[in-house]
Amino acid sequence: MKRIFCVLLAALLTGSVAVSCGQAETAEDKTTGETAAQTEPVETEPRLLDDLPEGIDLEGWNVNVLSGAHPEVCGDEICVEEMTGDVINDAVYNRNLAVENRLNIKLTDYVIRAHGGDFSHPDYAGSEMLTTLVTSGDTTYNLYTSNSYTTSALGYNHMLHNLREVENLDLTKPYWAQYINETASVNGQQYLCTGPMSLGYFRFNTAMVFNKRIFLDNSIDYPYQTVLEGGWTLDAVNSIAEQIYQDTNGDGTLEVGVDTLGYATRAYPDSGNIDGFWGSCNLRTIGKDENGFYKYDVNVDHFVSVVDGLLMLMNGDGSEGMADNDAAFQDAFRDGKQGLMNITLNWLESARAREMDDEYGVLPNPKLNEEQDQYYTLAQDQFLVYAIPLSVGEADLPNLGIFMEAFAAESYATVKPAYYEIALTAKYVNDADSAAMLDIITNNVYVDPAILYLSIMNFNVMTLRDILGSGQNTAASRIASMQKQFQTNLDKINEAYGKEK
Repeated sequence: MKRIFCVLLAALLTGSVAVSCGQAETAEDKTTGETAAQTEPVETEPRLLDDLPEGIDLEGWNVNVLSGAHPEVCGDEICVEEMTGDVINDAVYNRNLAVENRLNIKLTDYVIRAHGGDFSHPDYAGSEMLTTLVTSGDTTYNLYTSNSYTTSALGYNHMLHNLREVENLDLTKPYWAQYINETASVNGQQYLCTGPMSLGYFRFNTAMVFNKRIFLDNSIDYPYQTVLEGGWTLDAVNSIAEQIYQDTNGDGTLEVGVDTLGYATRAYPDSGNIDGFWGSCNLRTIGKDENGFYKYDVNVDHFVSVVDGLLMLMNGDGSEGMADNDAAFQDAFRDGKQGLMNITLNWLESARAREMDDEYGVLPNPKLNEEQDQYYTLAQDQFLVYAIPLSVGEADLPNLGIFMEAFAAESYATVKPAYYEIALTAKYVNDADSAAMLDIITNNVYVDPAILYLSIMNFNVMTLRDILGSGQNTAASRIASMQKQFQTNLDKINEAYGKEK
């Protein structure tokens, strides 16, 4: 039986929150079911268990998660309603059942659904709601999850507990994302974390796909060996795109979805398709000083070189950098009219991927040049992170530490192999070479702090979209014009973490 209960927030009124049943348009809860017929959790490698003692009994304690991310993207990550036979769904279900039984707790996920202008933007619905709850002292929810860049703002605005001080929580374990720990921790403080308990930990990694038939028709070797030899660069992609291009209708004009293009994308503020190049070309804006605080760390010459390379690719003889919309080039790739396309890995689960007649292969996004030390993967900012609202009482923090450790460890043991080893590398791709490329993609992820703090920083992937969309390399002048405000914003974040002026 589906067990969908409604919960709360009929309105946001003068800093208080009205709690009411029947407000399904605001929050929907999805509670783990209790059916007796269960399958064993999927395991393809030895379990990496946490260090929690045996025999923990939290006496039916409720773990109420407030989820402030897009339900259509992240709706299957925390709770699912029932077993369906789908490997990912059932791994999530079994993980929750195992953790509930192990700790004697009840896990419920309340998913925010913003409607009718209640919130300024759906991405910010969760942070606005949580701010109201914390300000009013509401303790309905003891765990919060949402996208990374809005949650980071809650941290430096003092709406969250410092995870580094939560008893029983060990963020050094392999089932936590260490690249997030490094990026998000400042002066002994860290307010968000993630790992394989978030499927977005994989799904929002950026990559490329290529059409195998088009490569074969043009006598072009699959680029797998080029990747392994370190030669998968912007120049390499451009060269392939030029070999593939065919003016199908003979009108002398390159047109997405009509001609056969080598590569197409949309460099425009409303599209995140080119964001992966920020990572793959090793663009960085923020480092850390000797005391662990953030510092301005921009290499202007490197930015200029990257923009030159990207403009070359997007305006090459076989490429289109300004498709009318994202659907245009995605449909062209699906229909066999395009050789290469940028994606996030969740595209592999999409209807377009399933509808393709041609086979595709998976590649990392290209490096700037062969001198770059390695391939890098951008984790796009919509992946879920976990945090503890400041309204949670100190007495509950040790239990939350226990739950988060057990939840993360069980996710590593069951959900990660179900998604990565079974669904991603065996179901969504059909060759061992693509599976090897996925290892390169997922093992080299980083998040620039400017992207983690996107909601306050004025220089990030949005800037790259603007520059490329203009068609001119204005990187040097744009960086110069933004540096003062960027430093001001950086100082505010550091001050929030305790740095004195």
